[in-house]
Parts: sequence; structure tokens; C-alpha cells
Amino acid sequence: MNKLFAALPVTVLFALSANAADPVSLFDGKTLNGWIQIPTNSWEVKASVIASLGKGRGVLYTTNQYDYYRLMFTVRHVSGQPDHKAGVLFFCTPPPTGQKGADALAGIQFQVPTGSHWDYRPGHNNSGGDEFAPFPRGPADFHEWSRVELLVDAKAGTARVAVAQPIGSKAVEVGAFKDPTAGKLGPIALQMHNAGLFDEYKDITIEVDPVVNDLITTK
Repeated sequence: MNKLFAALPVTVLFALSANAADPVSLFDGKTLNGWIQIPTNSWEVKASVIASLGKGRGVLYTTNQYDYYRLMFTVRHVSGQPDHKAGVLFFCTPPPTGQKGADALAGIQFQVPTGSHWDYRPGHNNSGGDEFAPFPRGPADFHEWSRVELLVDAKAGTARVAVAQPIGSKAVEVGAFKDPTAGKLGPIALQMHNAGLFDEYKDITIEVDPVVNDLITTK
């Protein structure tokens, strides 16, 4: 049995096997099909990873929009001048066709692997308050590969993030967000926080409408 599910109750395992859709890959390992980048030509695919090119602040976001999902991906920060952790954005607002759109797509950000965060919604643009639950910032090397689980529920306005480092270890929850007014259908985005950043992502999958509304990599 997959170790991610070994600790789950039998009834939950039955529901998973009977009803859960298999996770779907969001990255084919060869192209950026299914993704849109702002600015253009600021991301590339090399050696089966999505890599930022350090050209400037921007995002790479999905063409599809989601509201309740479990996103899984592997990430590392290669280098930066100046340095900044890799970021993922949810509850985003896609830009109108042909336009740049709001900074960070006006989404909510988690930085990995530490779980640091930012609220880019209009009228906010800050590190937030009670919407973000406090978590200890344990030791983590953002230059090493981490496996990330992000569980998002737009209807409830919630998101939780867990990180496993090294990959294959039990994940630890490092962040949680809750604000029912923030939840919305929208794309998912990878963020290049500033010029000079080189991040890499791979093994990106999504489980839409997950049966288990809980983190599974922490079990």
C-alpha cells in the first residue's frame, strides 16, 4: 500500500478507491502547454523541469481554473540575485486577454519550503493577519528539492500546505489560510518574485474534487 494512505481509516481508503479520480499531470515534462507566462519568454522547459529564467517579476499560470483541489509538485530554488524563496499562488484572478493583469494575479501566496506567505488581493498587499495560521519555521534548505502538497477549497476560503524534505520523508504542515471572502475559482500560478531568480518545478499533478479534505502527505 502507498505509504501516504497507510494510516488512513479503512472507510476512507474504500472511498478513495471507489470514488477518487486519479491525479492529473499539469506538466508533460516537455512543453509549457496548459500554462501562460507573464512576462513572455520568462520560463522554459529543460531536462524535464519548468525553470524560471530570472528575467523579471511575473507568473506562470494554468489555462484552466480550479476551486477545490489538491496540488502536488516538486520544487527547488537554484539561485537568486537578490534571493527569494519559490512561491505558489492560489485564488488568483486571470488577466483579461492581452493584458498583464494584477500583480501576482491578486492571489494568495505560500512560499516553500518554509510556508511564509503574502496576500496580494487589492486593498491588502501584505503578509496578512489572522487569515494565516502561525506555524513554526523549522529548518529547511530551499536550495534542495522539496515535495509540496497544497490543498485548496474555494468554497470555504481555505488552503493548507505541507512540505516533505528530503523527498520521500513524511511531510510537515507549514502553512494554512482561511478567509471565506477570498475563495474563488481561478488559475494556479507559480511565481517569480523578482528579477534574478532561478527556480525549478517538476512532477506537477492535480487532484480535482478530492474525496479526502485533509492533507495526505503528513500521515
